[in-house]
Amino acid sequence: MLRDTAERDAIHGMRVCRDAPKVSHLFFADDSILFIKSTTEECSTIANIISKHERASGQKINLDKSEMVFSKKVGSQMRDTVKALLGVREVDKYEKYLELPTIIGKSKKVIFASLKERIWKKMRGWKKKFLSKPGKEVLIKAVGQANLEVDV
Repeated sequence: MLRDTAERDAIHGMRVCRDAPKVSHLFFADDSILFIKSTTEECSTIANIISKHERASGQKINLDKSEMVFSKKVGSQMRDTVKALLGVREVDKYEKYLELPTIIGKSKKVIFASLKERIWKKMRGWKKKFLSKPGKEVLIKAVGQANLEVDV
């Protein structure tokens, strides 16, 4: 429903840069991120899609666990309207999602230091001398991926 709605331009999504494709939604396991314009039309469209999904699947969206972030350009009156339409609380920004930072500035070393430290802790117990270089690479990737999945 979200894809079809985005293809009809009823919701507009966002781009990460000028030539990138628009993204209207991202799904991760039992989490969803929706990207829409702060208009009553798009919010009503999303509310209708959520309602249809709940009726069709029997699953209820937990609005107490749901959050939204607005662009700096959205005024306070429109923010209040959108929050009332969707019944979701506003947060200033997301610090982390799936244990990774959502905003990355110039200092990537500082941002990813905690992830690097968690991976190194896992690796300390390995018997490195028994693994070939490709074996170590595979193990590092597996531990890194498992580490992200477990923390979700």
